[in-house]
Amino acid sequence: MLRDLLASLVRRAWRATGAPRPDGRAPQAPGTLRELFESLLWSERYEQARALAEDALARDPASYEAQLLVGRAHQKLHRPERALEYFKAARHMRPDDAELHDFLGSLYQELGRLPEAFAEFDRALALRPDFALAAFHRAMARLLAGDFERGWDDYELRRLNAAPVPGAAGVPRWDGSALAGRTILVSREQGLGDEIMFASILPQLMTLAGHCVVECDPRLLATFRRSFPAATIAASMPGGGVAPDAAPRPIDVAIESGSLPRVFRRRAADFPRHAGYLRADPVQVDRWRGRLAALGPGLKVGLSWTGGVPMTRRALRSIPLDQLLPVLRVPGVRFVSLQYTADARDDADALHARHGIRIEHWPEAIVDYQQSAALVGALDLVVSVCTSIVHLGGALGRPVWVLAPVSPEWRYGFKGDSMAWYPSVRIFRQSEYGVWTPVIAAVAHELAARTGERSGGPAP
Repeated sequence: MLRDLLASLVRRAWRATGAPRPDGRAPQAPGTLRELFESLLWSERYEQARALAEDALARDPASYEAQLLVGRAHQKLHRPERALEYFKAARHMRPDDAELHDFLGSLYQELGRLPEAFAEFDRALALRPDFALAAFHRAMARLLAGDFERGWDDYELRRLNAAPVPGAAGVPRWDGSALAGRTILVSREQGLGDEIMFASILPQLMTLAGHCVVECDPRLLATFRRSFPAATIAASMPGGGVAPDAAPRPIDVAIESGSLPRVFRRRAADFPRHAGYLRADPVQVDRWRGRLAALGPGLKVGLSWTGGVPMTRRALRSIPLDQLLPVLRVPGVRFVSLQYTADARDDADALHARHGIRIEHWPEAIVDYQQSAALVGALDLVVSVCTSIVHLGGALGRPVWVLAPVSPEWRYGFKGDSMAWYPSVRIFRQSEYGVWTPVIAAVAHELAARTGERSGGPAP
């Protein structure tokens, strides 16, 4: 959903400029370099996009457009220093292009250089005050930096061109006014992790409203119903929205879940300390505890090593299992896969064949989110890259250790070892772009210390 909205913002951004040529000739027409390049990007064919742009630049070294697109391709391929070279060359050609400054802002943010990122976003908006994409990017950078008061306002730009709240045709959007005696529909949006994260606000919302109707991903239906029994929880229908008869009484107002923080989380102090707001099925938790005990003595640790998709920076959010060997070799630990990708079992089997280290992989705990929650509830600890399992563990109040890139998604914040949304989550951060070795060493050290405490003896 957010990807589609961002695609719309991107198209609006470059078509608004008309992609003028440096020589003043007419804007590019659909089907030419820019449109072909955008099509390749949105289908995640980044190497093909790079080849297309580099070929155009080789044929016309004076082309500003080609220079810009080569930089963008390298940025998508996570080669930031190369991208920066091309962007700087493009800036010499056209320093007044707001779009270029937006790209530079995003690149500096990915490198963890936030002051420079904000300067570029501000420059883009000074050149084009109506540049919605740059304003949205700056909003996410502000949220990353903990500037919630300003960040949430422009985060609403994700709704640009969006239809009314799904399932609430003709119902006014909630404006933050008093809810006493009124029924509010909260619609789901974005990914599973975001849905879980924004649900942290539901307990507070339910104390204010006459009644809450909450739309959720069907995978979360049973868990949400168990966790929020005072609300009406309805699974999304195909195409979005809830069934017309889902609410026990007429809906008075509606809002998307991603807009709730703008009302309830304006400052860091607004994030409550909690011990978890989701509840796993206790019977299933006990069943998984028994299965974990059968593995033998030792700390039972869930592991996830691949996060996101190429469009959401998978390369920066994933760590090959071989690179995690210092963690996997800590004595006194039994590892269990929480990895949802199709090749997870193959990864685990290959690791065992190469190094004799076993990671248990139980597909039934992955395909059924109720079972995922129960397994996480039974584990002693979860160690994960930035992915939805972090949200699940944090929402359940379980201890989770996150290995985060130097500039993670805004949800993880930019500094410190804590996560505003989940008090039970601890973050181990990169200090240098793309360098995981010190992070992995720190996790291995802390895990060894924890196993030593668990056994009552000295840490290995």
